[in-house]
Amino acid sequence: MEVHVVELDRKLLRKDGETQPREKLDRKHIEDLVRDWRKGARFEPALAYYDGQYYWLIDGYHRNAALEELNESKILIEIRYGTLEDAKWHSYSVNQHKALKRSNADKQRAIIGALKHFYGANRSNVQIAEHCGVDEGTVRAWRKKLENNGEIEPNHERTVIRQGKTYSQKTTHIGSCKQNFQEQQKFKVICSDLPYHGQIVEVVEVKAGDCYLCRTANGDTYPFFKSELGNVNSSLTTSSIVAIQQPSVREKLIALVVCLKEEFLEDAIALLQERFDCN
Repeated sequence: MEVHVVELDRKLLRKDGETQPREKLDRKHIEDLVRDWRKGARFEPALAYYDGQYYWLIDGYHRNAALEELNESKILIEIRYGTLEDAKWHSYSVNQHKALKRSNADKQRAIIGALKHFYGANRSNVQIAEHCGVDEGTVRAWRKKLENNGEIEPNHERTVIRQGKTYSQKTTHIGSCKQNFQEQQKFKVICSDLPYHGQIVEVVEVKAGDCYLCRTANGDTYPFFKSELGNVNSSLTTSSIVAIQQPSVREKLIALVVCLKEEFLEDAIALLQERFDCN
């Protein structure tokens, strides 16, 4: 992207395109900037997008307000070339590392804007969280709220990046297999290599990639693949409860894998299944 730093007449800046990243300006911060300027300090360049007609300010609203009070007609500004939509999308990512920390309202403004923006339509919660500099769980909660309110359409296809390649991933059935599998709740361990072979276990939590955390009869929590569990009415003879003295290599690896972010679970669990021939 072509970038230029110039002194621009402040009157040319457009501030009415929903590119203001903060909920509101901080009066004290503006006063501090005015005081610093009068002491000889100079501001770092603000940031605007030029679409061929207008300069859309996205970063530097406090600096611009301070210069207005100082009756300064020019502002040092970094110019990038792009559309108003490019400017909006970029605005959701600014102010993450500034001295004036973002308020919760500022973060909320960025999340909602990103979720409603068409650039964010096919991005995952993790990708939007990284762009806005917020927690993924917060993005997930806001996505659900906006979908329930009818403010955004449910996202059934997302862009994911794996091993440097970009893919489109259908999300229509994500979670459906988990729900169906959990409805049954209890299963019999059918893999003879496992210490709980033949016993009845209860599903506690369902992870991605057909990996399930189950509670055994003696209260232990143990990870299983779907292929290692069968119907409770299977003909296997229930064995006596076996106490596990030390976690196996398999257990240790699964325990690590299920702690990964959801975007990495599928690939990691596939490698585990291949390693332990669980298909």
